[in-house]
Amino acid sequence: MIHVRVKRTDGHITGINVKGHSGSAPKGEDIVCAGVSALVQTLYFSLQKLLQLELEAKIREGYFDMRIPQNLPESLQEKTALLAEATLVGLAAMAKSYPEYLQVHDE
Repeated sequence: MIHVRVKRTDGHITGINVKGHSGSAPKGEDIVCAGVSALVQTLYFSLQKLLQLELEAKIREGYFDMRIPQNLPESLQEKTALLAEATLVGLAAMAKSYPEYLQVHDE
């Protein structure tokens, strides 16, 4: 099972932690793992490339942990929030479709 934990501070997403493997199919054929990886890595690279954010992240097989800086200028915070919330929409939809393989915890 993949567990996604979303950390919030004052309503803003300040971190995303992903642990585990879904086990829904053999390695290389697992659409749940592939979907989760694609969503969280797209967020990570988008924040870096499009918004030029310096991010603290740890990425390895079966593990992703990213911290989003706090105290960003308001316009940058709005863009960051939109990208992060859009990622959560995708993760929540996947969790609804595959509840036995993916859980999203919004803390």
